[in-house]
Order: sequence, then C-alpha cells, then structure tokens
Amino acid sequence: MQENTSSIYKHSMKLERRTASLYVQNTGCQQCPPGYGWGPGVRNHFLLHHVVSGKGIYVCRNRRHELGAGDTFLVYPDTPVHYCADAVQPWEYVWVGFGGLDAEGYVNRTDFTPEEPVYWSRDSKELRSLIEGVYSRYGTRTWEQMEMTARLYELLAFLMRTAQRQSQAGAEISDCALLAAEYIINHYEEKITVEGLADYASVSHSSLYRRFVKRFQVSPKRFLLEFRVERACALMAKNNYSIQEISASVGFDDPFYFSRVFKDVKGMSPRQYVAYLEEDERQ
Repeated sequence: MQENTSSIYKHSMKLERRTASLYVQNTGCQQCPPGYGWGPGVRNHFLLHHVVSGKGIYVCRNRRHELGAGDTFLVYPDTPVHYCADAVQPWEYVWVGFGGLDAEGYVNRTDFTPEEPVYWSRDSKELRSLIEGVYSRYGTRTWEQMEMTARLYELLAFLMRTAQRQSQAGAEISDCALLAAEYIINHYEEKITVEGLADYASVSHSSLYRRFVKRFQVSPKRFLLEFRVERACALMAKNNYSIQEISASVGFDDPFYFSRVFKDVKGMSPRQYVAYLEEDERQ
C-alpha cells in the first residue's frame, strides 16, 4: 500500500549510533486512512506503537492481534510483521523507534516478548503520556536528542517497573553476573567488594560467584583487578602520570599493591610496561 504520512510525522535523521547505550531512532503520530498498513516487512530497530483511537490488526510470527484504543504493540528488530488500520474505524497511533547496546536487555525486562508483543490497555493513560513525551521532545539539536533519550529511559523504566511476568525475578537473577560486571566497569575507581556487588545484584555471595565464573570464566575479584589494570595501561599509553597517580586513578589505595597486581596480570612491573611502550614508540 502507498504510505500516507500525516503532517505531524517526525523522524530523527541521524546516522546510526551503533555504540550508544540507548537512543531514539524515530518518533511520530499518525491518523491512518482506512485500510492503511505497513508490511509484511522487517525493521532494524525496536518500534513501539500505542493506539490512541480507532482499531487495527497487528500480525507477528503468524499470529493476528486485533487492537483498539489503549493497546500497545512492539515490533522487534529483524522480525517479519504486518500491521493495518481498520477499514471502518482506522486507528491513530503514536510511536517511538529505538535501539542501542542496552535496548534488548531493557525490553527483556518488560512484559513484551517475541511471542506476546502486545501490551493490552492496562495503564494505558500513563503509557500513552510517556510515549507522547518522547514525541513532544523531538529535535535534531544535541540537547533535544538528550531530552528525547531521557524520556525514552522513563518510558522503558515504566514498562520494567510495571512488568507482571512471573519469570521476571528469575530473569533478574540470571543477569546478576552482567549487572555486577557493568557496575565494575562503571565504578572501577571506587572501593568495591564482592559482598557489595552481591547486594547490588540482589543475590547471595555464593550465587554471584558461581554465575560470574560461569559467564566470564573468572571470579568477580579477578575481573575487577584485571579491568583496573587495563585502565591503568590506557593511562600509561596516553599520559605521563606517576605510578602513584595511576594507581589511585584506577582504585588502588596502595601503589605497592597496585604494582604487585599489575605484574601478576601483565607479567611485568608498571615501570617495565612504560619502558616497553616507549621502546615500541621509537621503533
């Protein structure tokens, strides 16, 4: 069918941000003409539609969903879909498309699944307000992009907070190793203990240890030490800092302990590593 886009359609005309944690790909609002549809086809990002009024159908994985005002459906990336407005009461919907390195993980913590990609009219007023909040902040300037992304985080946080799937708790536990690793990566310069990581991930010390070793093949403590050493190597390569400054910058209170850990991980002392870098530059 021919695409008939309303005058209030909005689309972020930005290059794909492959390294962003989360970003708005596009957003818009459309009153569809009778029988207007899209697909069958696939998208390369998540696309969330909320039905403001009217009716229509959404076909995903060979399942047909009849939707009306207050319902919301999610299009998954690389999944063939087809959606079409009713011939008599065509729908109006508002949408937001999004992607990013963390997008799939956030969606997995909501009530949406590839098998059940529809969120029926529960909490529809607040959900509509959040989606329209992203849409209302559309713009191409940097601060407008930031405001859209902030509203997108609010939207996904709402969907996660109100999720009712019984499997939610199990999914959170299965991700405890990833949560702990992400915390280490973002807070490596701070005082971190395995007990603190377990509390952060809401699991026991022993559960975190088992799941962490299974996922990363090292203990949480070893992961922390090796990551700190890698950050130290990056500082050595780019700046002329002292060993004491570097050790403090990556979370070591004692530069002598830092040197012992560094040698254990890299097979040479920090000073030997600096000399190695300088020799490499001269060649």
